[in-house]
Amino acid sequence: MLQRWMLVFFISGCVTTFAHAKYQFSDKMKDATEITKKKNETIYQELDFKDKTSHENVRRGFIAPLLNEGNIKNVFDATALNFMQNKQAPATVNPSLWRHSQLVNFGGLFKVTDHIYQVRGQDLVNLTIIETKSGIVLYDIEYGADSLAQSIALYEQHRGKKPLKGVIISHSHADHYGGYEGIFKAGLAKKEDFTNKKIPLIAPMNFVEEAVSENVIAGNIMNRRAGYQYGNVLQPDAKGTVTAALGAGLATAAASLPIPNRTITKDGEKVKIDGVEFVFYLTPGAEAPAEMVMYIPQWKALSMAEEVNHLQHNIYTLRGAKTRDASVWSKYIGEAIVRWGDQVQVNFGPHTWPVWGNREVVEYMKNQRDMFQALYNVTLRYANFGYRPDDIAENAELPKSVFNKWDNRPYYGHTKNNLKSTYVRNLGWFSGNPVELAKYPDAERGKRYVEAMGGENKVLEIAVKIFEQGDYRFVADLLNNVVAYNGGNKNVNLLLADALEQLGYQEENALYRNLYLSGAVELRTGGSVPNQLNTASPEVLAALPPAQLMAYVSMIVDPVKAEKIGNFTTNLNLKGEEKFSLDMHNGVLTYVSGHENKKANGSLEISKTDLLQVVAGKSKLDDLFKSGKASIKGDRSVFNKLASVLSGPTKNDMNLVLPLQDANKVPQSLEMKNVSSKGLDNVSKN
Repeated sequence: MLQRWMLVFFISGCVTTFAHAKYQFSDKMKDATEITKKKNETIYQELDFKDKTSHENVRRGFIAPLLNEGNIKNVFDATALNFMQNKQAPATVNPSLWRHSQLVNFGGLFKVTDHIYQVRGQDLVNLTIIETKSGIVLYDIEYGADSLAQSIALYEQHRGKKPLKGVIISHSHADHYGGYEGIFKAGLAKKEDFTNKKIPLIAPMNFVEEAVSENVIAGNIMNRRAGYQYGNVLQPDAKGTVTAALGAGLATAAASLPIPNRTITKDGEKVKIDGVEFVFYLTPGAEAPAEMVMYIPQWKALSMAEEVNHLQHNIYTLRGAKTRDASVWSKYIGEAIVRWGDQVQVNFGPHTWPVWGNREVVEYMKNQRDMFQALYNVTLRYANFGYRPDDIAENAELPKSVFNKWDNRPYYGHTKNNLKSTYVRNLGWFSGNPVELAKYPDAERGKRYVEAMGGENKVLEIAVKIFEQGDYRFVADLLNNVVAYNGGNKNVNLLLADALEQLGYQEENALYRNLYLSGAVELRTGGSVPNQLNTASPEVLAALPPAQLMAYVSMIVDPVKAEKIGNFTTNLNLKGEEKFSLDMHNGVLTYVSGHENKKANGSLEISKTDLLQVVAGKSKLDDLFKSGKASIKGDRSVFNKLASVLSGPTKNDMNLVLPLQDANKVPQSLEMKNVSSKGLDNVSKN
């Protein structure tokens, strides 16, 4: 009898025994547990699955399927992302999310209305083609060059090849502009057509600054998190990724960066392109820090960009970005209704599917408006009663008439995350409890908790019992205390992976599902999961305006090394572009555009291309001096000093669940290493 209830196994070289022998440690993916099955079945009673309006609308105007079924080798696999069509939801997928994936993963060429066409399902973003008097305007240009080129080919196959008259980019997120190189692959234009303004390339005010800030300066970690968020490390199937919510999936590609030759700087600004008038309304600080919506009066066609979608959007995106303002977001939608609500006949966007009919468009926009305002109002109301962020997320009561609507369901933005994020935006991360100020970092905190509980084996024993009870959230929280400082306990990793997997199976939110399941992949494989996304590619860096390039260079300076080499000032002349004065002071590099310091230690003249080679570690300044590609006045050594403190290329396969790999860590000074080791040595080893 005793043997029936005892399990003997090895953990980190120690023999461990405890009850509950049913659980088997394995690195294989699991089926849904009975608890997960029952939880998913309850969704059918909570939502109106008989409503088929969206199923009809998503197919309206269908002309033709995607070329090659949407497949592009090593870039996009649309066929694999359509396995859920015409099937019932399996136990491993939340039925509401399954329904949404059937809708948003349906791709092809569609007619929105006369003169407006869309290719949907070829990338995360729709390509909208607006037919003008004698050509076309492209509105948002996908994330990948190959996917954009294939979308253009599909359009041309059915509508004919037409000259490109303009490009409009709605906002500063890479999935809306990263496919820029695809314009040239498709043969629609040459790069000089944009640099000489022959073809207008229109974007909102501060587009480049915000695109660089998010996708280049913070691009490496954001790309890594985005790969997990969008499920790029998962297989598309019932136990993996089913959708990216805003679209079927994100193309695996390196983004490119277009530089606008026309910037919208004021509300109501009108631009006429080849006989068609476009009216723009700036909406910064809502879905993106630089964004605009667009109205075409002659066709009564509105694009609210990404301000409205057939889902609840993010106040804070899990890939990492500036936290958005739910109240401002709601205000923009309300103002758009006032501006165009009595005229509009169709709303089309860069994500999901259009809405047709004046009454339907206005009602759709009102529901989205109410959702964002409710998130803001409820968060602040509960906060003023004294609720903390996590308590608000778990306990806040929201109006079902708003949040049970299919168009407001949390497929992309998670309601709990949005409530917490609204708190943080308005009140910061601190809840007022001073205990939060004293918390250790995860590794040291976890080590102390595990020691207090009796060691890793005791924690694992407890976690198995809790797993069998179905409290997967607490299993994850508990085991993370071990993983935070010891990524080598295989059985802990496997049990944590199983807990994350069941949480993923239950999730209505696509991003939470993908992140849970991607975390499980990392734990089972031991980390260093490959990552193909890159919004800070060499092509993007080469396209940066000089000031944005200098911001990037300033960011990659190692301040500890720089502090040791001392203070100095230099002048930098990027041939044919811009001059800067640089000040290395206290280990921090700052710069002033258009200024020359007459007392500088030295002056360097170099092309942006060659400077990028130095920054990437592919060229040495001394070699460029010898070849005549760079010239210098004053003290040459200061430039070698500057080059010596630039960080090398950062790896983009960093662990997000397991401890950070040694190869990915920032080199620490000897003093800092001593401080870190002393902190952990204060806790006795298990």
